[in-house]
Amino acid sequence: MIPLCIPEIKGNEWKYVKECIDTNWVSSVGSYVNLFEENFARYLKASSAVVTVNGTAAIQLALLTLGIGEGDEVIVPSMTFISPVNAINM
Repeated sequence: MIPLCIPEIKGNEWKYVKECIDTNWVSSVGSYVNLFEENFARYLKASSAVVTVNGTAAIQLALLTLGIGEGDEVIVPSMTFISPVNAINM
């Protein structure tokens, strides 16, 4: 079997994961999410950044932000995962 991803957990990762579990913040919110958004925005020199739970949600948010709606044409590759197309179709 060829693994899709091999996790590398070193440094402070165990400490951070344990903190998330201990505080019940193991979802899409919590202090680390806020910290990531702030640091990512600073890195991009943007006023803000928003984290999403997955790529499909990110595409939906981007389409809404751009004002893309029913009747607009969105071009996608013919060979892709279905989730990007589903995000456009919602």
